[in-house]
Amino acid sequence: MPRAETDESSGQVQTYGPDVDLALVKIEESVEQDFWARTPETGRVPPAGWLAGAAVADAPPVELAEALPALQETVRALGFPTGGRTLCITEGVVSRVDSIELTPPADTTLVIQIDAAINPGNSGGPVFDSRGYITGVAFCKDVRNCTDNIGYVIPAAVVRTFLDRCGKERDGYTLSPSVPYRWHKLENQSLRAAHKVPHEISGVLLTSVAPFLEGSLKVSDVLMKIDGRTISDDGQIELRGHELIQHRYLLRNKGIGDKTTFVVFREGQKVECPPVELKDLPPICPRWPDVDYLPEYVILGALALVPLAQGHHWYKECPVELKSTIDRWNKRWPGDRDGREQLVLLVTVFAHELTFGYNRGWRVVESYNGTRITSLRHVRDLWRETHLGREALVVPALGRMELEGCSHKLQHPAKKVDKLS
Repeated sequence: MPRAETDESSGQVQTYGPDVDLALVKIEESVEQDFWARTPETGRVPPAGWLAGAAVADAPPVELAEALPALQETVRALGFPTGGRTLCITEGVVSRVDSIELTPPADTTLVIQIDAAINPGNSGGPVFDSRGYITGVAFCKDVRNCTDNIGYVIPAAVVRTFLDRCGKERDGYTLSPSVPYRWHKLENQSLRAAHKVPHEISGVLLTSVAPFLEGSLKVSDVLMKIDGRTISDDGQIELRGHELIQHRYLLRNKGIGDKTTFVVFREGQKVECPPVELKDLPPICPRWPDVDYLPEYVILGALALVPLAQGHHWYKECPVELKSTIDRWNKRWPGDRDGREQLVLLVTVFAHELTFGYNRGWRVVESYNGTRITSLRHVRDLWRETHLGREALVVPALGRMELEGCSHKLQHPAKKVDKLS
């Protein structure tokens, strides 16, 4: 947008990638022609006879940088942050390149740390390197009182991967692959001795492995290399030169289905595992609505049931016990969940004569009429079996639900069910 521009144009989010905190926005069709016809000089639609070369649409496009910026390289952040209404340009240097954890349920991502001022309103704006290429997209800063001048930029390499996931002909956005194992540092000498790891072997100890990798990786393996890159005892790899970064970066920036080769130390021998294809391993408590699950609910009488999702963790009504349940179940890999597809949450008990005395919402439902439930759809099917053929009865059949952590059971007349999915 031209610096002197004062008009705003409508846009629509076309693709959202919550795992990398990026979105693709498209100009609304109703204003698209006028937007691209504006001139840099005035920001207005040019009058008839104006030279076409002066339109915004004919301006040379900016390009994404091919490589990460060097440390101490000068960068400039552009945006419309708080403090004014016109375009703001701040300048600083690259402080470091690192991997940080995003707000849960997102995982880690590669970032560039800069000391140029980034404030609310900068998010999504470009950050240019010293050669005029876009080195990344500004997205957040450290706001703790004990820190100064710590802003973060999503690198061009991550932006390029995001755009590639948007462009492929798939149903919606393709999430980043999951790290298919859990690990522990091998810096402790007692731990190394317990697992008989020689001093010349570096890597991390695998404490849990996704079932689909059991033919390649095993618990108690020492993971030494990923695609030929050596892993240190604290889990880091060389990024470039003497710069280090957590090895998870190698997996998170790949695509679903990309082949990866692991080298492990197992039973006194170095073993190169056959290449494996990476996958997204959704936790049992879904992460982002409209991305990896669609919202749904079931209402039985005056009881409202929903799938337990990670987003419930942030509600003030969510008890500590339920937060612990989310964390505990999310550590279990697909295929190791006791046959469950979802955890079902009793989220609300509506005020009604049927539920007089019931006030224990925000509990996981364990069973229905003595049958252990596996999903919200399973609850609905069990209700239908209870209700089947009883429409003409004067006294309705009763449904009984057992809740996690509760000594009593909830009963309700099996009279009515509503569902949206």
